Amino acid sequence: MIEVVEAGRWTTIQDLGRPGLERYGIPSGGAADWFAAAVANRIVGNAQDAALLECTAAGPTLRFDADAIVALTGGHSPRVPTWQVLRSARGSSLTVGAIAPGLRTYIAVRGGIDVPLVLGSRSFCQRGTFGGGFGRPLKVGDELATTGMVERESAAEPWPSSHRLPLRGPWEVRVIGGPQQEAFAADALRRLTATACRVTPQIDRMGLRLETPGLRLRPQEILTVPMTAGAIQVTPSGGLIVLHVDHQSTGGYPVIATVINADLPLLAQARPGDTVRFRIVDQAEAARAHRRLTGWLDRQSS
Repeated sequence: MIEVVEAGRWTTIQDLGRPGLERYGIPSGGAADWFAAAVANRIVGNAQDAALLECTAAGPTLRFDADAIVALTGGHSPRVPTWQVLRSARGSSLTVGAIAPGLRTYIAVRGGIDVPLVLGSRSFCQRGTFGGGFGRPLKVGDELATTGMVERESAAEPWPSSHRLPLRGPWEVRVIGGPQQEAFAADALRRLTATACRVTPQIDRMGLRLETPGLRLRPQEILTVPMTAGAIQVTPSGGLIVLHVDHQSTGGYPVIATVINADLPLLAQARPGDTVRFRIVDQAEAARAHRRLTGWLDRQSS
């Protein structure tokens, strides 16, 4: 068993999520920084879909009642080495503490966190308050078990620094044109990509609100339509909301562009005050960017 001694700011159980259920109003969910989560599982020898802990802003203190192999990736913890195997002896504790740079740290335990599957996933869904074992973030006194299921030996070396994503802004985030571009003036996409947007404190797993100094796109109204992670909605006042993994499944604000899957992890690590610039790419470049990250994972697991 793993005992939660301190819960951290917002620590939840996540895996790859629930893709394919958005038509039923259920977001895909899963780890906000999917790449860092996948790396953590690779390091300890888990399957890529094993459940692990996602820690936001400040991480927990965990006590282990048996020897354990652990890895932390994503946002930096000054108290604990990251991107490498850690061995926790029986009775020992691991304290993550404040996270910076970056916003979210992932803790994988060899064997994967064992909580019940809900709609095919162990992930906590913030929007629906279900899953993740408890239907909520972790709190003091919670106890976690592992499945004991592994795929390979744990990594012998730290994850290469050349195969990690940046944890500090300013961020360049690649986008493809959105489905409602006709709701905007002809130069709206060019103006969007020419504007430095600032991340506000309004951040959670459902999305990020951005300040856009001097940018007022003034979209036309549209009917409610399906939404997906990465959609950049434009409000009637001209502000921007970037949807993330626990987003609503429909929305009435037009979408001017969509963040590519390979760059969603960057937004998962963005902190209030960080600067985001968008760059338009085509679908071919979006596919290459995704293959680059999955290629890193495949090479390190071979």
